[in-house]
Order: sequence, then structure tokens, then C-alpha cells
Amino acid sequence: MGDRAGGWTDGWTDGYVGGIDYIRAFYRDWSPALLSFALTLRGWRPPDALRDGRFTMAELGCGHGLTSAVLAGANPQARFEAMDFNPAHIAGVRRLAGDGGLTNALFLEDSFAEHARRDGPPLDVAALHGVWSWVSAENRAILVDLLRRRLAPGGIAFVSYNALPGTLAHMPLRRLLVERCAEESGPLPERIERAVTFAARLAALGGGWFAGVEGVVERIDSLRGKSANYIAHEYLNRDWTAFYHADVVRELAAAKLEFAGAAVPMEQLDDLTLSPAAQALAAEAGDPAQAETLRDILTNRSFRRDLFIKGGERLSAAERRQALRASRFALLVPADDLPESASTPVGRLPFPRAVHGPLAEALAEGPQSLGALLARTALAAQGDDAVVRALVLLTSLGLVAPALAEDATGDRQAQADRFNAAVLERHRFDDAPGHLAAPLLGSGVAVSRIEALFLLAARQGEDPAERAWTHLSADGARLGRDGHYCESAEENLAELRRRHASFTARRLPVLTQLGVR
Repeated sequence: MGDRAGGWTDGWTDGYVGGIDYIRAFYRDWSPALLSFALTLRGWRPPDALRDGRFTMAELGCGHGLTSAVLAGANPQARFEAMDFNPAHIAGVRRLAGDGGLTNALFLEDSFAEHARRDGPPLDVAALHGVWSWVSAENRAILVDLLRRRLAPGGIAFVSYNALPGTLAHMPLRRLLVERCAEESGPLPERIERAVTFAARLAALGGGWFAGVEGVVERIDSLRGKSANYIAHEYLNRDWTAFYHADVVRELAAAKLEFAGAAVPMEQLDDLTLSPAAQALAAEAGDPAQAETLRDILTNRSFRRDLFIKGGERLSAAERRQALRASRFALLVPADDLPESASTPVGRLPFPRAVHGPLAEALAEGPQSLGALLARTALAAQGDDAVVRALVLLTSLGLVAPALAEDATGDRQAQADRFNAAVLERHRFDDAPGHLAAPLLGSGVAVSRIEALFLLAARQGEDPAERAWTHLSADGARLGRDGHYCESAEENLAELRRRHASFTARRLPVLTQLGVR
């Protein structure tokens, strides 16, 4: 594909799409408290280093490195290494790390082969987001060997990948985009736009594959709203492989890794995706990897986020219960923003008001352990399982987050403040990075550009609406409300003042509680 595609996968890229940056994104899936919660739910003992904050973590194929940078900002006693073969990605994150005063993060411009030849300390966590599907079999073998040699006993690997059978239905779309981009000339973003338009024209004809695959027209429509950066890296790599879960398990077994469970807590609840009869059929498989693969077949799953453990220890039922009761949680949204229901693979799932009401009320007071929550009369009446289930759902939906133990907070605030100052400065010109370090969570929290500009103004003692408008107007931006744009500067300033009042009343208290300021 490299030659025909006009060189976007040639040379040093080793088949990976080049000439266009990957999207800037933060992934919370391997933040320490969330990892610990997901492992504990499945009955595994999390590495002690995750609890005391002195862990070593590697992100292999880090893109712009934003996840590692934010996590380093929120975890000053941990050590991070992140690598990517794209020099533009590494140059950018090194500048962010330098401006943010990060001394506990190393960002390396390496291929996987080059990185495997480096010496380094044992790893408590290794993260590979999407990489498994986007590299060659040779590179996967290099990664397996790296994990075998460097992941410490009890260490965790986060591995996400395109999964079968759900991805099968959309492989023709990828082929269509690849071939169309290869035939076109000009800058890659323009070729991608024309390829997506051509796919939409084909879909409009109906019939054939388009008629036989549910959701394909909607997927093509959704691509029109995606950036060329996203489409290039998700669809156009030379190596693009989807896997059955059992095959990934077999490959990683060579690194002495075994499947520990889904990284997303909600995906550990079979009853959200499978009927009782389907659960019984999956349970008939004698091999756990085959049972998990049967679940994917029954649900037509197209993407997996899995945790693997190297020599993990199982918790007894009593130890698991005690560990869960010690787990702390914090609200990420105002209490009255918790929904009454949520979309799940099996349809709309109602949230029982008898559980979620008292839970939101308690968490609005500040971070709470599960034990403290269950000591409240209204929640105790619902029972442990109902409250844990509610926290699993709310955590997976990004409405609640596991928080660090109280004795693990240490000097996190000072480093988070330094790092966040650099992040906020960047929002004067752009809406990225879009996440700030939250020391209470040891993770990141999303902020919009306008919210970041409000926080920046507060740090510098300036009028928030005027400061925000100075930067937004310089970019030619206008605000909208109720379907209409604000035309004059006065109208935009008035809208910004209205939004700042809402931000101060609702969003700022949540951010302050998380240590974001």
C-alpha cells in the first residue's frame, strides 16, 4: 500500500501512516486508581506500587504522549516512560513536559525495536492502546519479548485492539478508503475527505454490502464529522488486524501474561450484554479464553480494552470485600447531572433512584470510600452489591472516578499546579490538550477551552469573560446560544459572563474538589 498511497506509509514509518499527526487524546483507562478498581472487581490483588504511588509505567506507542504527561503531572512519585516513532509527537510532548516542570517522565523517539534494546527499570504497568491492531506480526513479537523481560511479577499490561467478530462488518469500508486514497493525488487530508465522500455516494445507491450490514451508512456519516488525523490513523495503516480474544491471549502467554479482565468496569458485568441463556452457553466453554471469545461472538464486539497480569495473586472473597470497601470515589459532575438512565449494549438501563440519589448526595460532600457510603442508612438498605454496581456503572460512564487513598495524596498538588499552569497557557491558542492533572484522582479531568480560559484568568487575577473573549475573538470564534450566533463583541461578552456564572456555580466546585485549580 505504501507506494500506491503516495508515500504515507513509506520509509521510517514501517507501514504505519505518516505525514499526518495522530489525534490528541487522554485515555484514563490505565490511571492507577481505575486500574486498581478494575482488578479488585475481578478478584485480583493490584500491585502495591499503584496504591503508594511509586509505580513505573510505560506507554508503548504513545502518540502525542498526553496520557503519560497528564498522569505524570498527577503522580509525582511515579516514573513514566513513553515512546513513539513519530518525532513531531515526541517533540511536542517534551516541550509540554519541560514547560510543566515534569521531571518524572521520559519521552523517547523510538521504534519498538529500538525501544526493546534500551535498558530500563522493571515495569509495574505497560499500556498499548490500539497498537496491537496497527503493527506487524514482527513488531508484536518484539512487544511480547519486551513485556516478558521488563514487566515485573504482578505487573499489569493494558492492551486494546480491534476485535472479532464485530470488526468484520466494517472491513470493506476500510478497504474502500485505503484504495480510494491510494488512487487520489494531493495532500492526504484532501484525499481522505474525497474518499469518505465517495463512500457516501456508494452508500446512497443502496444494495449489496451497504444493504446487508446494519449501521454502515451511519458509520460513513459519522466519518464526515471526524478529523482527517483520526481517519488516517484508524483506517489507513498498512498493518491493520482484528483479533479474536483467544488469539491475543495465546500471543501474550509467551510473556507469561494471563487475562485479568476488562479494563472498563462496566464490561465485567455479563448481564449488561448477555441474556441468562447466553451467559449459560458461554459458561459451557472449558477454557476461559474461549468463554470470553464466545461472549464477543454473542455480542458482536468490535473493540476490546483488556488487562493482563503477570503472576497475579487472587484475593479471597473476604479480601476482595475489604479492598472494595476501602476504595474511594469522587464525583466528576455536579450531583444533579447524574442521569436517570444510560445507554448500554442491551438498551437503555435505568438508574434506580433509591441507589443513585443517596449516592450522588453523599459524593457531593466529597470523596467517600465504599465503606463510608455503606455506613449511610439509605445506601446500607440497598446492600453492598447494588451500591458497587452503581459505582461500576457511574465510573465506566465517566460520571464518577476512583480516587486515591487519603494517605497517597502526598505532594501531588504542587506538581499538578505546575503542570496545569503550562496546560492552561496552551489553551490561549487552541482547545488542546483539553485535560488537566487531578491530584485527588492521580488521573486527568477534561476541560473545555472556555473553562481553561476561565481558570487561567482566575490564576492571573483578570476578568474571566474579557480574558476568554480576547483569545476566542483572535481566532475568529463566536459563541452560540439557542441555535443563534452572538454577533457583536458585547453579545459574546455577555454570553461569556453567563457561562462563567454557571461555571462558578456548578463546574468549579467539582474541579476544586479534585484539586484542579
